[in-house]
Amino acid sequence: MRRQIAAVFVLSVCGIATAADAPRSYAEAEALWRNSRDKSEYQDYAAAFAQYNNSLRLDERDGCYSLSPGPVTLMLVISRADADGFATIERVLSDVDNAKARCFQRSYTGLRTKLPPFLPFALQMGMG
Repeated sequence: MRRQIAAVFVLSVCGIATAADAPRSYAEAEALWRNSRDKSEYQDYAAAFAQYNNSLRLDERDGCYSLSPGPVTLMLVISRADADGFATIERVLSDVDNAKARCFQRSYTGLRTKLPPFLPFALQMGMG
C-alpha cells in the first residue's frame, strides 16, 4: 500500500513540475516537437498513437474534415501523467483557426492515452 501511495505521489509531483513547462501556444508546441521528433522514443510513440487513432477512427468520429477546406496541423500536448500510469491530452493547438480545427480540438482534448516516453510531449498530426 505504501508503495502505491509513493508511486502516486511521485507521478503527481512530476505532473506538477512538467505541467508548468507545457507549451501554451502552437509555436511553443512546434518547437518542442521539432526538438523531439527525431528521437526513437518519439517515433515509437507516434507510430503507436497513429495505430490507436486509426483503429478507433478518432479523426472521423465528429465529422471534422467536412467543416472547412484545407489542411489543419494539430499539436496534441501531454504534460503530466495520470495517477494510473496513463496520460490525458490536455491541450490541442492548431496552425489555423477555423471550424475544422476547433472540431478536432474538441475531439482530442481530454482523450486518455498511453503515457508518452517523456513530458512535456507534443505530438504533431496533419489533418487533410
